Amino acid sequence: MCGVGRALRILRLAAKHSLTRFLALAALGFGFDLALLAVLDAVTPLPAAATVSIAFWVTYALNFALNRTFAFHANGHGVRGQLARFAPQVLGDYLLTLVGVTALGALGVGLVPARIIAGGTNLVFNYVLYRWWTFRRRPDPAAAPTSEPELALAASDRS
Repeated sequence: MCGVGRALRILRLAAKHSLTRFLALAALGFGFDLALLAVLDAVTPLPAAATVSIAFWVTYALNFALNRTFAFHANGHGVRGQLARFAPQVLGDYLLTLVGVTALGALGVGLVPARIIAGGTNLVFNYVLYRWWTFRRRPDPAAAPTSEPELALAASDRS
């Protein structure tokens, strides 16, 4: 039972960390992005850059709302400041995605695989910016300091 209890403790701790929640939402959002991209590519005469753009912007609106609420618990903070920080982040991500998909397409990589590669390269970039810039928390001098749980501590067998 020790192994099961330890595994459950690690899972509970991981679920409390913004990285775990971000990765789960990123997978959900990316699946939505790819599905929308595939549908747009199959049923519209739009060029690849247009279908990538439409799927990207629709998905990013969804991702902002989900990450704000669930991954970073930042829905109690001012949305205008978050949107002001989010705009250059998403614009940079969009340009990197569009350039990556276009370049990979020119090399003969299909649209959906090119989008997967481009999205994967931006994953770390997005987490870092979401966590420490877009949804950053200003310290409240009256409140006790809070931090996210350290995932490494869960691996040690503490009783």
